[in-house]
Amino acid sequence: MPARSNLGLGLLVAVSGLLIGFSISTLAYRYRILRVPGGSIIERMNRDLQLTPAQRDRVGDILRDARFKVRQSQQEFQHHRHELFWQALQEVRGALTPDQQKVFDREFARPWTTHGGGHDHGSPDDFAEPMQTPAQK
Repeated sequence: MPARSNLGLGLLVAVSGLLIGFSISTLAYRYRILRVPGGSIIERMNRDLQLTPAQRDRVGDILRDARFKVRQSQQEFQHHRHELFWQALQEVRGALTPDQQKVFDREFARPWTTHGGGHDHGSPDDFAEPMQTPAQK
């Protein structure tokens, strides 16, 4: 008899948990704490703003153009960031003694040259004076 009551209790707990989870998620969607998966911003605007077909097309064009500009800006930022870091490494190396430069080339330049965000910045030998940034090469 105790085995049946444990099974019944477990089943009751599981069903209660599912119902509570369903209720909470329904409220979260209703009050926009959670968003419907897969709904693009254009679809949501179309639904919520009741756009005309011409407006929907125009909004789509505007958002596609903005997305392209954002991606382009991100790429430019990444390139600029890498250039600034490369210049900083160049300045650091210039402040070191020849013995320190050897250690720097071995211990600090290599991780940047091999893992510099997918850009090939050359080998540690490229730190030999005068050092150039990848854009100058």
